[in-house]
Amino acid sequence: MLLEGIFAPITTPFYPDERIYFKKLEFNVARLSLTALAGLVVLGSTGESVALDDSETREVLRVAAASAADEKVLIAGIGRESVKATVDLAEAAAGFGYDVVLVRNPSYYRPQLTDAALLHYFRSVADRSPLPVILYSIPKFTQAEIPLEVVTELAQHPNIWGLKESSGKVERVRDVVQATRLAPRRSVTVTPIFESSYGPHAGCQAGRCGQLHLRRRPW
Repeated sequence: MLLEGIFAPITTPFYPDERIYFKKLEFNVARLSLTALAGLVVLGSTGESVALDDSETREVLRVAAASAADEKVLIAGIGRESVKATVDLAEAAAGFGYDVVLVRNPSYYRPQLTDAALLHYFRSVADRSPLPVILYSIPKFTQAEIPLEVVTELAQHPNIWGLKESSGKVERVRDVVQATRLAPRRSVTVTPIFESSYGPHAGCQAGRCGQLHLRRRPW
């Protein structure tokens, strides 16, 4: 499987009383499936994943997958604070037909989140996940960036396929690309938008970066 093109991070629609508006979710996914998008990111930050309990998370993943066109690549946001909870959702996503999982770093016990602890967490998830893993670093929400040294080590894992880098720092993107330049290459490439936006600054070439970045479509 080749991850390339534009992936839209979809919202999770709600009623005013905070119930999930599943019919609207079905409509949105079906409509996006008619476009030239390569795929959808379900329950990323845009999908308000942290606002859902595990039962709601599973149902959103199920409904979105059932509403998507067969040719669309589906990425499931499943990050939880524990390895077990994250792997449980990875197994559920696999059962619903997802292609890849997006896993943020745990963040609640920040004083204990040493490099060794993060390496153990992500390696344990990747070892047990039935789907390939994309790391998700979004420090403005987690208040804990995945350190460059950790990303470099994890790039060697055969079931970790890329990084969604959401720091907004071009220098960080450049450093990740340079640090992972010798990592094993898999069937993954960056999007043309990422290459044209950041390539000249980060020394990045499509198909050669150790990082995968999924950008929102500007609408």
